[in-house]
Amino acid sequence: MATDFARLYPTEAESEARLIDDFSAFLAQNRIDAEIAHYLTLCVSEAFTNAMMHGNKWDKTKSVSVHLSVNDAEVCADITDQGRGGLASIARRPRPGLLAESGRGVDFIYRYCAGVEFTEVEGGGLRVSLRVPRSRTKHVVKRP
Repeated sequence: MATDFARLYPTEAESEARLIDDFSAFLAQNRIDAEIAHYLTLCVSEAFTNAMMHGNKWDKTKSVSVHLSVNDAEVCADITDQGRGGLASIARRPRPGLLAESGRGVDFIYRYCAGVEFTEVEGGGLRVSLRVPRSRTKHVVKRP
């Protein structure tokens, strides 16, 4: 049986704390393993921050859409901004240096999610789709 959560967050710094609270409650309600919840929260937080910063460029008239779903096999998250050119920006982004203080979010996402997809939505926004197995035995930490 699948469980879904969908919410629109305004592009403002306080939204990330609200997202994390909502996301943590959703994961707990669906009895997601603590280790998997930890990595998935990190990835969703990174994608959300990137959506506000790089996609919406901190434009308070824009928002970030978050859709979460859980079924017996996996947890999925879609984070969508209202920016423009995000897909091209992802394609040309340089790899961050070893000690870089920023720019590592996409690498975290690729490392800890079993499935990652970046797609441009109608109107130009970028959707980041993440998929993580519910079972630790299926959870694989990998490099992009």
